[in-house]
Order: sequence, then structure tokens, then C-alpha cells
Amino acid sequence: MESKGFPFEIDCKFAILALHSVRAEVQTGIVLQDDIRVFDSFPFDLEDHWREWLGAIQFKRLRDCNLFLLRSSTEGWQQGQFQVAGDRISEQLQQDLGSMFAMLRMLGSIEYEDAFRLDGYVEKGKATCQRFATTEPFNITRGCLPWTINEGDLRKAAQLAKAYKRFQEETPVGQTRRLGRGCYSLKVGFERYYASDRLHAFVRALEALILPETGKTERQFVARCALFAGPKTVQAGIQEALREAYRMRCDIEHVHEWDRSLQAYSPTEREDVTFWRTRQMEVLASAAYTKILLDPKLAERFSEDSKLGAFWQGSEDEVRRAFGNICDISQLRFVQRYDDYGRAAPSE
Repeated sequence: MESKGFPFEIDCKFAILALHSVRAEVQTGIVLQDDIRVFDSFPFDLEDHWREWLGAIQFKRLRDCNLFLLRSSTEGWQQGQFQVAGDRISEQLQQDLGSMFAMLRMLGSIEYEDAFRLDGYVEKGKATCQRFATTEPFNITRGCLPWTINEGDLRKAAQLAKAYKRFQEETPVGQTRRLGRGCYSLKVGFERYYASDRLHAFVRALEALILPETGKTERQFVARCALFAGPKTVQAGIQEALREAYRMRCDIEHVHEWDRSLQAYSPTEREDVTFWRTRQMEVLASAAYTKILLDPKLAERFSEDSKLGAFWQGSEDEVRRAFGNICDISQLRFVQRYDDYGRAAPSE
């Protein structure tokens, strides 16, 4: 099997993440951190036996994907174990691509129809696929704006994935790893379909960052998140948004109607407000985790509870300087008209 302009190593294991109908404007053939390579079509010819193995429909869906992330390795297996499926090397390659994809979702609302993952090996110029599966889909929050992936986004996502992996490796054994648990909650939020479940996960991800004291969670959630949610000039509006989002999260947790705390709004507005608050928490959590992972000094402060507690004992100005101007949730518009896909209508 000859590669299509891609110099496959003679003997290697590989993993591929393929996205179908994704919004992307990326030049094919670029190489990211950790030798993750990017293509706009399948990186090698799909021979007829793939159709029999995958089935005609899946074969066509895979072939028609328009964004491929590929990672390979030429070492790491024991003698005689090269063709073993699901080994440590294959799992690591898949994990690296999956982490990068999650970080890419943290940078914007990815829209796509399917995401496939597969892995296998190349021996003497012939590629053999050993495992094929679909991934848990990332969804969008109703009212978001369209987003197109570019090369800069891919490079930043790869940088974030590497930073997260390094943070996990360097965190001492036995620590709570609040940041890792918060990252997981954020990923869960991206995967949930219903906005109420998404809001619950996004607020939980933010709670992981603020280390609230028992009995003071709501007050500290509002006060501490406000320090990186926007400028002081719009503090009142930001705190109100945070307070409403937190109370909505509590109602969701206790299986109440999630708009129960929004009675001040007219009945025709309440549902749109719930989506608005969900988008704001999504943007805020995404911006905060992006900043922390890319700033080693800030990440160090989030590496264990004692350091995090000391961080939040600092002055408001110190916390604001540490985060910088990462976002302004007051700038996310209140949306009441949506297109067929749930995005904000062009008229908005």
C-alpha cells in the first residue's frame, strides 16, 4: 500500500482521528507538536478489503472525512509484539490524539457529523488497521456562533494537550489533582447533549478551580470567578450571571426545573436565558483552563490544594493579574433566534 505523498515509516504503529464534515480551513501536510500530522483526506489509499471490513456505509463515511489527525511511533514494543493490537503504544497514540481533540473543543464550538478513531501498524509499506470505532460526540450549546478551525487552532490544541500531559506527569502522587478532575468535568460538559447537563458540568469545572470553603460555595463561586470573567467595569452584570448560573446548577443537581431561579425574567425569555448562562459558563471555564495550562507559573499554583488555597488568599488585583484578560462573559450576546442547527441565527 503506497502512501499518498506521506512518508510512512517502514515499520510503525499509527493512530488516526478522522472528522466528517467539520468546519476547517487547514493546509494538508502540516506537522504539529509531538509529530501529529494533519491531512484533509485519508493519508493512504483505502483498498477494497477495507470496504468489506468496515461495511459500505462506514467505508464511505471514513473516506469522505475532511480532517485527519495522525500520530505514529517506530519504537516502544517488545520483540515479537509489533502486530499486537491494543498494546501500550497503540493506547498512548490514541490517547494523545483524543486529548488534542478535547483541547481543540476547548478553543471553540466544533461542528462535525462524525468522528472516527482507528489504529494499526505499517509493515514494509503496507498499512493494516486493527481497531475502528466512533468517538463520543462533542455537542454545541444552543445560541453559539459558527466556528471554523484553522492551523493556529490546531497548533494551540496540540500545545495544550502536551501541557496537560506534562502537568499530569509532574503532579506528585497522592495529590487530589483538582485541575485534572476539573478538566474531565469540562470534557463531560462538551459531550452532553442537553444544555442543563452541560451547565452542570461547566459549573463543576469552575468549582474545581476556586476551592470553595464549606458553606460558602455560592458566595465564593461568584466572587472568585468574577475575577477572571471580565473587567471591573462590568462587575455587577458578571456577578449576576455567575449567581444565576450557580443557582441553576444547584436546581439541576436536585432535579428541580433548571429555570426555577429565573422568575424575574418573563416566561418567554427564561429558556433563552438558560442557554445564555450555559454559553457563558462554557466560555469562562474553557478560557480559564486554557490560560492555566499554557502558563506554567499559574499551573504550579493549581497543582495541589495547599498552593491553590494560598492563591485564593491573595488580593483581588493579584488574582486578576495572574489570569489576565482571558475573556469577558458580558460580551456574549443574549440570543432568542436560532438556525436549524441550534446556532445563533444570522439576524442575531
